[in-house]
Amino acid sequence: MKKVFSLLKYSLPLLGAVFLSATLFAAEETAPGVKGMSDEEFTPAKEVLTVKYVQLDKPYHMDVESLKGAFKDAKPVSVALQKQDKAFPNGGGSVTGAEVKAIHDGITVYFQITWKDPTRNARSIAVQEFRDAVALMFPLGAVEITPAEHFSPRMGDREKPTNLWHWKADWEADLLVKGELEDVEVQYPNMHDDFNFNPYSAYYHRELITSVEVLSGGRAANNLLSQPGRGRTVEDLNAEGFGTLTTQDHQDVNGCSHYEDGVWTVIMYRSLITQDPHDVQFVPGGNAFFNMAVWNGGESDRNGQKNISAQWHPATLEKVAWQ
Repeated sequence: MKKVFSLLKYSLPLLGAVFLSATLFAAEETAPGVKGMSDEEFTPAKEVLTVKYVQLDKPYHMDVESLKGAFKDAKPVSVALQKQDKAFPNGGGSVTGAEVKAIHDGITVYFQITWKDPTRNARSIAVQEFRDAVALMFPLGAVEITPAEHFSPRMGDREKPTNLWHWKADWEADLLVKGELEDVEVQYPNMHDDFNFNPYSAYYHRELITSVEVLSGGRAANNLLSQPGRGRTVEDLNAEGFGTLTTQDHQDVNGCSHYEDGVWTVIMYRSLITQDPHDVQFVPGGNAFFNMAVWNGGESDRNGQKNISAQWHPATLEKVAWQ
């Protein structure tokens, strides 16, 4: 009898816990807006972005001021943004919308994105610092996106890869400093290095503790985030769903930005056609889709904590006007 009571004593709470977990799991799976995608997310937005053909004399220095005249006849598309609410830990919500324009000159495509942000955050060295950023995402290959032909607007799907262009405010700031990389000593100019100032350290110890291979794992591994002199402001990436974001071996995208009166203007550009099979390819007269996300560093946005569009947006490229 005691054995039966003992079994009941421990098994009943366990069974109760299992039942509760199953109930919560079922509720999580079926609750609207918690997991899974709605048909609306697989239905592209109605407004089409026209990538206007322009005859463009490329400026010697690519910046927003030099390029802004080329966008004057390009029609903008407004993109509504919301909190990222599907992948833990979620986040964002401080940026509710952005405006996108696009042009091409038959050789290069340019996307201009503008959005409101009350603070300019262009450094992410200290643990409490987070950068402003924006990303564009494109499906790879010719795709149809409908409620019947699912293609997730949130980082793509398995076997349905995407190409992402991720502009980062701190990468652009890096281009203005010596060595093209702001490092820890910029944030903490009075930091003390016990090793280099230790008079009793042997020379080979000093050489060891200043070794890139030993102390700078990111740089030794060729991580773009750690590389000085990367010479660009945009990272070229691929993804096939949450948790699969990977930087490309070959970087093809660049960009420039301007911040004034609480508004970011970012232009990202790349050749229409590249030799990289992991890149989206743009054909004048053809169609494409894009989606986007914005990070507000002043609100601690980073990684999956961001402001997103929950729909793909169609785009069409004007044909080249041959003369």
